[in-house]
Amino acid sequence: MLPVLEFYANHTLDFETTDINKLEYQVITELRKIPIPDDIHVILLDTLRLQFPSGDLSVIASIENWSLFSPPEMIVNKKISKTHITAIGSTGIRLVIKPQYILLPSLIYERVDWYSPQNKEKVQSLRSYYKTLISLFGGDHAVYVDEKIFNKYFPSTSIYDKSALTTFEQSLITRYGTSTKTLYDYSHGKYPKYYIDHFTDIRK
Repeated sequence: MLPVLEFYANHTLDFETTDINKLEYQVITELRKIPIPDDIHVILLDTLRLQFPSGDLSVIASIENWSLFSPPEMIVNKKISKTHITAIGSTGIRLVIKPQYILLPSLIYERVDWYSPQNKEKVQSLRSYYKTLISLFGGDHAVYVDEKIFNKYFPSTSIYDKSALTTFEQSLITRYGTSTKTLYDYSHGKYPKYYIDHFTDIRK
């Protein structure tokens, strides 16, 4: 089974000194200011239909706005401290913000689909929305990398280490080098091990 492509981004939220409940309120308030574009809804529904071809998607499709999500074990055991924020939005879109990074919604799971010129319109829509989400929380770039590489090279540091994502990016550069290609310049099957996206071609 091929590793799943994941999407990480930086942010400036201060988890270490700010009350987590205040941060949760801030995150939900900011998310609700930005409507999820119609083309993202289409991609979401297409992804869900592929994952659950015979399933009833009415419950997920009926979600209208962003809200907080807490795992069942945290609801049962009130003493478990929160270390990150998970938000669920319209059509089941999910955003996770940890002290070290944002885990962006994964709606395309394989490199062949993400870097394919044939998928450019869909990927551009996602990148534009990613940029909007990231900017809400002070971030300015994203890293696209498969889960296997992330698990291997992401540093084991304090969860509040704000430099962890930068350290991870430097590890990728050292291990795999840098590329001057755009997202859609890679030959079929010759996709990068990682891609750092500053969204310079996204104007809005």
